[in-house]
Amino acid sequence: MAGLDRLWRRDGRVVAVTRAAQGIGRAVAELFAEAGARVAAIDIAEAKALQVADRLAHARSYGCDISDEGAVERTFALIGAEMGGPHIVIHAAAIFPKRAFTSMTAAQWDGLHAVNTRGSFLVLREAIKAMRLHGEGGAIVNVSSASGERALMYHNSAYGASKAALTNLTRSLASEVAGEGIRINAVLPGGVVTEGAAAATAGMNEQGLAQVGPILLPGRIPLGRVAQPEEIAAVCLFLAAPAASYITGQALAADGGFLIS
Repeated sequence: MAGLDRLWRRDGRVVAVTRAAQGIGRAVAELFAEAGARVAAIDIAEAKALQVADRLAHARSYGCDISDEGAVERTFALIGAEMGGPHIVIHAAAIFPKRAFTSMTAAQWDGLHAVNTRGSFLVLREAIKAMRLHGEGGAIVNVSSASGERALMYHNSAYGASKAALTNLTRSLASEVAGEGIRINAVLPGGVVTEGAAAATAGMNEQGLAQVGPILLPGRIPLGRVAQPEEIAAVCLFLAAPAASYITGQALAADGGFLIS
């Protein structure tokens, strides 16, 4: 492989993508397949993950609830046995129901963090163990959020707290495993046009919660629009590619400039 291809192609590499059935995760799976990777499409919606995998070359689907420790362990063991690797993990799975803070129940708080925080711990733990097992190092990209740095939307505090945890975990773990050739970075999207975002908006409407927050104020997105999933997938490819071989422990905002506005 010569020229620019060597910086971007991922031929033969196994990439495990969480929440691969829709939104950012699906865009990631499709882009990495185009870059030559073999894709392990992971999603709690197993049938939808299968539909994604069936459209890609050299892909398999895996149904997995990332909040379930046993399920995550089994999934990574299966990926290792059936595909080898993974050499790359793009962790995009999260939930983000928006609720007013003072009326949120402890069960609702725990339910979100079971996926976003506990689930991230489990995915990262098994990813690192798998990379240590095959001994070739690897790259992990966490899809965190600008919400972990600043408030974007109101009624989103539980989600923001979970993403702050994921960004911190990215930085902490990166220093621990760098000596093993494992790089860990995060991408911080702002607003993105996804099915999940539409569902969250519908959920707010059902609760009678107003659509308010700093990201909706004039001028707070300097580029003037929200992102498409493919734009976030492109950042994930960069961070997981040889082009970023000297980058680890970073949280790269892909938010249209919101954090500097």
